[in-house]
Amino acid sequence: MEQYLEPPEIRTISTARVVRIVPEYAGGARASYGLQPVYYNLSKVQAMNGHEVHVIARRRSAEPALETDDGVIVHRVGNPFTLNALTKLRELTMNGSPSVVHTHSTTGAFLAATKRTMSAPIVSHVHGTTYSVATPVVLSFGGIRVGYSRWGVTTSFIREKALWSAADRIAAVSTSVKSDLSRRYGISDDKIRLVYNGVDSELFRPIENPEFPEKSAVEGKKVVLYVGHFGLRKGIPFLIRAMKTVTKEVPNSVLVCVGGVPSWLPKMDYWSYLNGLIEQNDLVGKVMLLDRVPNERLPNYYSMSSVLVLPSYYEAFPKVLIEAMACERPAISSRMGGTQDSIEDGVNGYLVNFADPADLARAIVTVLQDEGLARRMGRLGRQKVVRDFTWKAVARRIDSIYGEVLVR
Repeated sequence: MEQYLEPPEIRTISTARVVRIVPEYAGGARASYGLQPVYYNLSKVQAMNGHEVHVIARRRSAEPALETDDGVIVHRVGNPFTLNALTKLRELTMNGSPSVVHTHSTTGAFLAATKRTMSAPIVSHVHGTTYSVATPVVLSFGGIRVGYSRWGVTTSFIREKALWSAADRIAAVSTSVKSDLSRRYGISDDKIRLVYNGVDSELFRPIENPEFPEKSAVEGKKVVLYVGHFGLRKGIPFLIRAMKTVTKEVPNSVLVCVGGVPSWLPKMDYWSYLNGLIEQNDLVGKVMLLDRVPNERLPNYYSMSSVLVLPSYYEAFPKVLIEAMACERPAISSRMGGTQDSIEDGVNGYLVNFADPADLARAIVTVLQDEGLARRMGRLGRQKVVRDFTWKAVARRIDSIYGEVLVR
């Protein structure tokens, strides 16, 4: 795993005006899915560290146009978003403290065309790439198929490359993303910095007596936990097939899948297919499919489990792995993409082959049958999170990038 390597002659900064551009912004407990916790936690820690943090986001109905949340000043603008966001951005970066524009994914792609007129440097935070080591791919289970759209990938690639090429520095969330940026997008390694995602280690911690609605159904069981949406990329069918072997080797084991089907997927098709797969593998009563759970309640689910399993085809840097590790639970995942930046195989969890139920079952059974191993892996996982994956650690790394672009 690549370590954080500081380029020579970095000068850190004490404070700056940070202007973050995001598609939506929710504070506190409302930051519950996707990249929302990233926007909120990083902004909050930067404000605590003395930065003047502004966030520009799209305004939804009933949301205030201006508010201060945990020291973060949030500006919400209406349509046309590009024009209004650019106007607000210019207003915030023209005067005052040294300013940095911080984009996430491709929100703020308009900066590629307006860069020459900007008075502040741009740092682009890349949480994943459309064109990666994982594309093209076609995933198909039952009657559900997710295909590769050459047009879709090409248009997204053009948009991404334009913004990220224009940026003064790029924060890549994993070694896999860093590699994709240089090899597939042609971006110079000189301006790419590795910045892992973070986790709130005070929220995500072991809970001695976890409380959750399904407690009576799993009491006395060894719980294999999955957290994430139920889309095909996540590989849940392979996990269900693996559980047929696991339940024979460990009769009191159950699988609990938390996450449900997001609005952009055909909800009933996915539920029906997964329930049918449970029946076909004689796992009725041994697999539970649950909808999405609010972020603040997830530590209870991690704490009631014996192991977290994420059998995805590809992940840029999955936050559920470090959330589970923060709760002192071993993690098992496919060795694809950014999973290898958090899981040290055989140390705090296991890496397995994608689409291989037998390999997955072997790893799960090993953890469930050796409680001492599971506890040791859990402790080491928590230690790794506290060392590498807290939001304070992320903010320090981001500060070093700001230092690079502001002292030129």
